[in-house]
Amino acid sequence: MSFTPASTLVAETRPTDGGSRHGSSHLGGDQILVPLLTPDRATVSDQLRAAASFGRTTGGSLHVVNPATASRGDEFDLRQEFTAGDEQQLLEWAMDHAPEGGPGPRGDGFAYTRGLLRGILGTIETTEIDTLVVPSGSQTGLVRRGLVDRLALRADCDVITVNGQHGYGSVPSILLPVAGGPHSGLATDVADRIGADFDAWIDVLHVVDPDAPDRRREQARAHVDAAAQRIGRPESTSTWVLESPDVADAIVEQSQYYGLTVVGAPTKGRLRRFIAGSTNRQIRSNAHSVVLSARNNRA
Repeated sequence: MSFTPASTLVAETRPTDGGSRHGSSHLGGDQILVPLLTPDRATVSDQLRAAASFGRTTGGSLHVVNPATASRGDEFDLRQEFTAGDEQQLLEWAMDHAPEGGPGPRGDGFAYTRGLLRGILGTIETTEIDTLVVPSGSQTGLVRRGLVDRLALRADCDVITVNGQHGYGSVPSILLPVAGGPHSGLATDVADRIGADFDAWIDVLHVVDPDAPDRRREQARAHVDAAAQRIGRPESTSTWVLESPDVADAIVEQSQYYGLTVVGAPTKGRLRRFIAGSTNRQIRSNAHSVVLSARNNRA
């Protein structure tokens, strides 16, 4: 199956006030790719709104594409400040160009998914994409479920997966659980960008066992302090070390009090662990708010 990077909406955006402070951030934002992989309107909306936040706070360009489309007949350009009205135009355009579904789980379904994978990876390389924003595999349908997971592992860029409950509209507050590792820094940058876009409060959280030794508690405090320092907005950031015997359950419970939860991807193993990694998977599946899972593929 051939792939043509067509039916693309490109939104040139400028940074918000204070946007230059993000110049030292590790989250790439010059080129942001949003492939439309599901016909579900709520999922597409959340995916695009998250990407729009990155665009507004980085001065980057959004590339929204239906990767299964071979025609170049439908294009939409926005080369101005990315306003709320522009975002609504983006959403309406995307709804018109979202896929209507693909081949079934048998027959040419496997070849179809492989073709999409090659096409999206090719676009990432040729367009020098910095950030890929995708829906979760469980929200894209049976055929494309494995596609999202393989993209997250193979894409040569940062990957942000949009999961959890629908409803990414306003974001008054963000829960940012951190645990160190190569993806925590990227997750912090993601929370920082969206927090700046919505003027949202960020709670940086680390969960420790109630019986944890003093050394472990010192590490927990170091993790949350480092994240807060990286964000650099003490007037709207707090840190919290929570005692709980189960990390995932504690984060899921707290997620109901926030408009958004941002977590780092699992740090060990390959595809099986990424798909079924215990803590991350439980949070993404059970959280009471939209969840963004950040994977740093350039570490």
